[in-house]
Amino acid sequence: MNRELLSKALCEIDERYIAEACRPVPEAASGSPGRIIPMKKKRIITFALAAALILALGVTAYAIGVHTGFFTSVFGTGLKGREAFDVEIKDDKGNTVTTEHYPAIERVDVDEELAENLTGNYIAAVGQSVELDGFTFTIQDALLDDNGIGALTVHVSNPDGHGLKQSGHYENGERPRFGWTVYPQGDEMHMMDMRDYILYDSFSDTEADFVLYITPFTPLPTDTGLTLKIMAHKDGMNPPDWPTAELTIPAQEKVPARELTGDGITAKISPVGLTLCYDIPSAQEVIDDSMELVFLDGSIYTIKGDDLVNFAVASRSPDQRTLYYCFNRLCDTETVTELRLRSHWYAAGEQGNHTIDIVLR
Repeated sequence: MNRELLSKALCEIDERYIAEACRPVPEAASGSPGRIIPMKKKRIITFALAAALILALGVTAYAIGVHTGFFTSVFGTGLKGREAFDVEIKDDKGNTVTTEHYPAIERVDVDEELAENLTGNYIAAVGQSVELDGFTFTIQDALLDDNGIGALTVHVSNPDGHGLKQSGHYENGERPRFGWTVYPQGDEMHMMDMRDYILYDSFSDTEADFVLYITPFTPLPTDTGLTLKIMAHKDGMNPPDWPTAELTIPAQEKVPARELTGDGITAKISPVGLTLCYDIPSAQEVIDDSMELVFLDGSIYTIKGDDLVNFAVASRSPDQRTLYYCFNRLCDTETVTELRLRSHWYAAGEQGNHTIDIVLR
């Protein structure tokens, strides 16, 4: 509501209603005079109502803008999409050995009001920092769903230069001066899958911002936080001996997921990710070929297609029958009508594979 509309709405308040609100009830009239509100104060009440409305509108506007940076970086266009492309892998003589294909990735703008409604109450402002080998690492925000799928934003700084390459490609034995892993708090043996991305819009020689997308291999317990372990890479030193530091993300309320089911398959969909559980005891491995979410308005979110991947990171359980996907955009789960799924699975001792083509509702 803009200033002109607000003014017009207030001016059109019928003074009869204000007078009605000011009129004392009989019990009040027979009591202490201090409880009676004189009619001449109706203008004051009008202004009080206006002030309350303005304050309410102001609070809403602030709430919508408070996580803008997080939403844009993690689920919006802070990270860029790409067209599909091929990379030739050559041997020492320059001969092409094989060609690797990389599918396209799409990124979309964020509807901030919707994003805030879906996840705003679950974003943890962590704000923890640690120093290691001249670097300062700060976890800024974290968001997780019921199964431990989510994302962290991390700021890295080094006044002497961080040595990171904007391209992300390191050659001739080069590597970043640090690395990191994420695991459930107190359980380093069960590291989570992770993919990190540099936000190039804020990149400089001494400062860099990262988005770390994470998925588990087994569901993250509700009352468990996360640990970000950072390692300083040292030439001539064995990795177990590298200097390390840790940052903790306390246990937090997680974004709830809703279920869609069909034919022994359960999909748990949250605004940030998808967990697919295949109840196929004979399956040795399940592979998802394509996944589409269909919404009430007829729009479609292609999570994975023939030449398209719109998820940030994925993992699978040790038994190969539960798969976890972290989205690269926010999903309004309340308006999802169905999940169109095509996959296949292998069974031990059998030739060929079994195909699944199903719609979950």
